Parts: sequence; structure tokens; C-alpha cells
Amino acid sequence: MNKLTTVISFTLPHDAHFAKGKLQSEGIEVFIKDELTAHVNHLYSGAIGGVKLQVRSADVDAAHRILVDSGYIQEHTYMPNKLLMKLDQWTLNCPLIGRLPVQLRLLVAIAVVFAIVVVTIVLMSLPH
Repeated sequence: MNKLTTVISFTLPHDAHFAKGKLQSEGIEVFIKDELTAHVNHLYSGAIGGVKLQVRSADVDAAHRILVDSGYIQEHTYMPNKLLMKLDQWTLNCPLIGRLPVQLRLLVAIAVVFAIVVVTIVLMSLPH
């Protein structure tokens, strides 16, 4: 027996039926889970994780590819943060923090800048 796997969830049942029709037209057996709960009250759909479109485990890759090609699933490409990349280059060879993850180095850099600003303000506010 093949286990059923959820490939995508929808808020509204009719959206799930459109995707189901597309997958069935490609020869993939599709099951819809939690449709009736969403029909009762569509606000329940979010609480239960949506109306789930499920396929057999053997068909997951093919179903995913079809849903991506059809526009039901948007593929996200990773776009690295330019600020973090620059900070990584600047702080990579710094002693004490060079081996920390770039996010921690960012926090250290912010703390150093903050400390410099605070010390400057305190020194300028001292009476002469």
C-alpha cells in the first residue's frame, strides 16, 4: 500500500478541485482531505492546515513538478542578502568574531556601533 502524501494545501475547496483536475488529467490519482470541514466554515480551513491535496508516495515528485509547471506552486530561488555578504567579507578575518556565523557578527557590529555612539554622546555631554 502506498502512503498518501500532501503535496499542497488550499484555503478553499474549489481551488483544490482545480489542481486535482490538472493532476488527474496527467494520470495521477488524487485525494482531497478536510474538504468538508472547510465547506462547513471556510475559517476552519486555516485552523486545520487547509484543504489538502494528497497523492500516493510514488507520485509525489511527478505531482510536484506538474503543480510547479501549472503555477499552483511557486518555486522560490534563494537570493542572498547583499548586506550580509558584504559584512561577511569585512569581518571574516577579524580576531575573536571571524569564526562566528555571519548573523552573530552582524549583531556584534551593531553592538560596537551602538557603544561608540553612546560613549560619544556621554563624553560630549560631560561638563568641561
